[in-house]
Amino acid sequence: MTVQPAATWDEDPDGVSILLSTGRARHDLLVIAEPALLTETVRAWGRPGARVRLSYLPGVSAPAGAGQEDALDSYDRGGLGVLVARGRTAAYEGGPAHRTTALARIAAGAGVRAALLVTRACALTATGGDILAVGDHVNLTGASLLRATEPLDAAWDPGLLARLTQLAGVGAAGVVGLVPGPTRPTPAEAFILRGLGVDAVVMDSVAEAMVLASRGVRVAGLACVDHTVVGAGPGQAGRRQGGRRVADGQVGAQQPPHPAAQVVHEAVEAVLAGLG
Repeated sequence: MTVQPAATWDEDPDGVSILLSTGRARHDLLVIAEPALLTETVRAWGRPGARVRLSYLPGVSAPAGAGQEDALDSYDRGGLGVLVARGRTAAYEGGPAHRTTALARIAAGAGVRAALLVTRACALTATGGDILAVGDHVNLTGASLLRATEPLDAAWDPGLLARLTQLAGVGAAGVVGLVPGPTRPTPAEAFILRGLGVDAVVMDSVAEAMVLASRGVRVAGLACVDHTVVGAGPGQAGRRQGGRRVADGQVGAQQPPHPAAQVVHEAVEAVLAGLG
């Protein structure tokens, strides 16, 4: 069933748009990943029970980045509801900042219990693998990640992290740094960030994770390394090793299925098992 409502709203704090879009009153898990990393999940799960445009949801912009889709799928997995967003809007696309977290706000309002956020990453250190489990983050944007009337606690879920690090193909837990993008760090910037304990930089997912976590949602993340920057010290010649791609394939819209998609599917199943 494909649902394409025409209504336009400004905000949806209770997640009503999810109910109207999918016909399902409750979803337990939110997954956000680009389609190239969802091929194994689609193969295993088949057609979704419902599909809606992401841009139908209040405040959510249609993803404009390469390899992203304007689609949100709803699945039933043994009685558990799963929302799978096949795209995301990056802050560096130039839209209002609140649009990058709109889906997270709606999903939290709709009552999801957990979220798995999968993104691209630029590695700054040897991560122990091409897919890094997100253990913590550093906000390097110089801006607040969410609006609130008082200080909040929002952290990545240690129980889900433990499940992810036990999967074959996932490296040890690491720290990601959220940067504004769209440019990757220079070698000098990478040198400084490594000194801060950052293993890889990402350009999305962290703000969404903090919105979800601050509202009681258990959050886990995978960062797929598709580039590596070797940081040089001050006064040294900068060296950059570019173009290193995930496993035996690239993370991109025109690439065939690759091992990373299998790892992501196993991660989705592992998080679901933790909710059963």
